[in-house]
Order: sequence, then C-alpha cells, then structure tokens
Amino acid sequence: MPSYSLIDLTDAEAVRNFAYKGKRGMAEDEVKAAMKATLEGRGYEVHVKWGKKSGSDILAVIGGNRTIIEAKGEGASRQMLGNYFLNALGEILQRMSESGIEYGIALPAHPSYVELVLKLPKRVREALQLNFYFVRPTGTTHDVGLLRWHAG
Repeated sequence: MPSYSLIDLTDAEAVRNFAYKGKRGMAEDEVKAAMKATLEGRGYEVHVKWGKKSGSDILAVIGGNRTIIEAKGEGASRQMLGNYFLNALGEILQRMSESGIEYGIALPAHPSYVELVLKLPKRVREALQLNFYFVRPTGTTHDVGLLRWHAG
C-alpha cells in the first residue's frame, strides 16, 4: 500500500505553494480515498460514504477523538468549484451539532479552491474551528496538506 503524507500548511504562502498547476479532474471519491489512506496511515479508523450517499463523507476516529470531514471533487469550471465550495461549507455547518469533534473540508489542491479557502476570513475558520485538507496527486499516490483552523 503506498504511503500518503500529511503536510502541515502553516500560512497562505504554504497553501498556495501546495496547489497543483492545471486541471487534474479529481473526482470526489478520489479525494475521499486519499483522505482515508492518509488518516489510516496515522492510526485512525476511517469510515467513508462513497459516491453521493447522504450524511458525513468521512468519519475518522482515533482513541476518543472524532473528526468529520466533507469532501468535494473538481468541477468542470471555476464557477462549479465555487458552488462546490459553498455547498461543502453548508454541509459541514449542518453537521456541527456536537462539541468535542474536529470538523474539516477536503478539497483537491486546485488553485481556485486554495484561493476560495484563503478568502474565507481567518476569524471565521477560528470561530468554526474548521480545518481544510487539500489533496494533491503525486504520481501513484497523493499528498494531503492541512490548513488548521488556528494557522495562517
């Protein structure tokens, strides 16, 4: 099984440098698969809803800690990326019903997604304690970058 790395992205410059160039056409399930492999590699038990099933896309559990993640893929246009981003925000907000759980959104490391996330005020990320994961293909595997709610 290939190894998947999780890279801490500490500021806007690191996030922009992590983005891939050009269109990759990453589907939502590819983002979910990369997240599953990365989290399992860190010791999490990971439950994924493949396809378009309702409910949280990813539930990751380690010890007594739970993380809920919404995932989106690439769209065919920049406007679709914007719509997917807003949809992911709405979905994760509706799932934030419990305290003591980490919440996040996983997206392809497409430059348009990167800019949408960076335009979201840090104050909002902090208020929601919302993490962002960026998935970047690297040959036969993927890197996952993490912008934590309290960073950058």
